[in-house]
Amino acid sequence: MEEKSIARVQEDNINTESENNQMSISDLSKLIDISPRTIRYYEEIGLMDQIKRTEGGKRIYSESDFRRLRFIKKLKLLGLTLAEMQELNAIYNTHRKNSKVFPRIIELFDYHSREIDHRIEELKLLKTEVLEFQERMRNKLATEGE
Repeated sequence: MEEKSIARVQEDNINTESENNQMSISDLSKLIDISPRTIRYYEEIGLMDQIKRTEGGKRIYSESDFRRLRFIKKLKLLGLTLAEMQELNAIYNTHRKNSKVFPRIIELFDYHSREIDHRIEELKLLKTEVLEFQERMRNKLATEGE
């Protein structure tokens, strides 16, 4: 729990500092709780804007990079795939208007909502099967113990 509160303080510090605030990939990784390799992968597939580098080639990240990764992480939690995020990014980069992106986001969330409902129904059936199997095992144990 203490680690989370430390991360929250660090996150608050990043949010209150200027855009010139720079951090390493390892610092950003710890703050967002994703691996440096994942951050590099997001950059490779175009989900991250061009990352600044030092003269020695070391990546340096800004507050906007932090916010972007946090947003990507939230979208993943909501069920969007990386391909869907790439699609949304492409739409935004083409039109630069939320009014062009939001209808697609709504469509994707509708789809994911239906998928969640379907999974819930499958899990309910699975739970019923598990409970029935448990009952059969209890009955079998009871008859063997007699």
